Amino acid sequence: MKQNFYHIILAIFLCTVSSYAQLDSIQQLPEVMLTDSKLIRFSKGFKLEKLNDSIVERNATSLTETLRYNSSIYFKENGFGMVASPSFRGTNAAQTAVIWNGININSVFTGQTDFNIISPLNYNEITIRSGGGGVQYGSGAVGGSIHLNNTYSFEKIDTTEIGLRYGSFSTMGANASTTQTWGDHYLNVGLDFISSKNDYNYVGKNQENTHGEFLRFSAKINEARKLNRGIATWNSDYTYNDRNFSGSLNTIGKDAYKDIATRNLWQLQQKFGLFTSKASVAHLFEQYSYYPDSEKPYYGGGKANTFIGAFQSEIFLLKKLRINGKLEYTYVTAEGDNVGENSRKTLAAVVLMNHKISEKFNYGINLRKEFLNDFDNPLLFSADAKWSISKKYALRLNGSKNYRVPTFNDLFWYAGGNVNLEPETSYQFELGQELSIGNLKADLAAYYISSEDLIKWIPGNGGLWEPTNIQKTRNYGVEAVVGYFLKFGNQQTLDFTANYSYTKAEDLAKEKQLIYVPFHKTVATLQYNFDKFSAFAQGLFNGDAFTTTDNSEIVESHSILNFGAEYTLPFEPSLTFGGRIKNVFDTYYENVAYRPMPSRNFEIFLTFKI
Repeated sequence: MKQNFYHIILAIFLCTVSSYAQLDSIQQLPEVMLTDSKLIRFSKGFKLEKLNDSIVERNATSLTETLRYNSSIYFKENGFGMVASPSFRGTNAAQTAVIWNGININSVFTGQTDFNIISPLNYNEITIRSGGGGVQYGSGAVGGSIHLNNTYSFEKIDTTEIGLRYGSFSTMGANASTTQTWGDHYLNVGLDFISSKNDYNYVGKNQENTHGEFLRFSAKINEARKLNRGIATWNSDYTYNDRNFSGSLNTIGKDAYKDIATRNLWQLQQKFGLFTSKASVAHLFEQYSYYPDSEKPYYGGGKANTFIGAFQSEIFLLKKLRINGKLEYTYVTAEGDNVGENSRKTLAAVVLMNHKISEKFNYGINLRKEFLNDFDNPLLFSADAKWSISKKYALRLNGSKNYRVPTFNDLFWYAGGNVNLEPETSYQFELGQELSIGNLKADLAAYYISSEDLIKWIPGNGGLWEPTNIQKTRNYGVEAVVGYFLKFGNQQTLDFTANYSYTKAEDLAKEKQLIYVPFHKTVATLQYNFDKFSAFAQGLFNGDAFTTTDNSEIVESHSILNFGAEYTLPFEPSLTFGGRIKNVFDTYYENVAYRPMPSRNFEIFLTFKI
């Protein structure tokens, strides 16, 4: 935790500098543009769930918390603030892609993302895309993908926001963001900081979470400039994490983990007649250090650099037919104490097409082929369609073939890596219905996923674990989302949302449910607004989840309730204060066996909008 002081100083400095920005007396909502436009243009038949700002602010501690309470995704979390990995439609963490401004940022070592090291406050738009996305986003987008986007606009913007948070377990946080436009320029700069002693009680156990301190610091820069016939953009992300890993009910925590990630993306978009072309260059860097004993200086680690160059061209004919062709080259170099020095080259060719036959019906066909990465890469495809039968009812349909290539840990881990692994492949199908009647909106989806050659680590000779392609799985289920909005008079509103999922994920060889995939999950939020006052109640139910492959042991089902309220001062509308109470009924619960989650706790906050 030696770098805490420097991060706190930097946070205070940026907050101070940002506070001098002025806000125009009349604010208008600017027209914003996505860096990853493919997400909207070529996903018409897919389920997209956009999380608005108020949802993010209610659960802003980490991306894990944001998605746990506002989606059907189940999270395995080794205690609060520790490693958190998702199960999206019953798939594993490496089969859920995290996409930053159109780029897959899953680790080249593990093939997955730890959602506790990502601040949701760093992004203007967070979208959940359900279903296979391998054609557009590459390896790992099997169950679905999480999209973290930074938008930009050239309309007049002059805003600054500063937030301060304090909560139980000596948890402190601060965030600041300023957005300015002038002439043909757009600039957004921000940071987020959180630290916690994290010493919560284990409810009913007469024990305390020890050795669980954590710190996260992140910063962002997003810039855009309008050109004569196009736009140039730059997106930059920096994250530093320092965590002690807490123990369990039966063990004492001693180890620690530090990691750094930087991401930079430069894009140049130009329009030539009917064609819009985009050239992009990106660099991703990740580095980690693992300390078996946090009190000692000895550690093992690794680092990786990813370089991406891409060129794409898109044509839109008669406002009906949109075709996008893309060539993308990726070069990865990595070295680590446990994987040696390795590299990977990949050349991908992608063709995306969407055809709007009428105002009520459109469909899409997409293809992807990869070369050079030493694997027998299949031709990937996806097809989707949406039919708006009426203003109140619509059907959507999509199907796809997806894949995941072995990670560097799978192939080269010093004590069990397997260089003969084959990529995983899967086929996915979904049928969805959308209903809108007055203030009621509903979405019902049914899906089916069949996977083979799944990479599974199993005990080998001499007790060492090693990965192999043995597992076949079948995932299917239903998801329902309901929203209702009611307005009373001129100042009062009531907003209700609920999300339910049933997930069956089978190991076909054993005819057993996969571990850490609950059959049932429900989340719901009721929010009341009156003038400058807002209050909400938020509930979560997770059903039983098996923790062993023979389904003999479980983490038990649990229900959690959170409350929160905030108030904007009428004489100072730039100042909002409030608080939240989490786990109101002080429920004991686990997401991973023998890893208790926090007892009842609180958070208070102040937000300044200048």
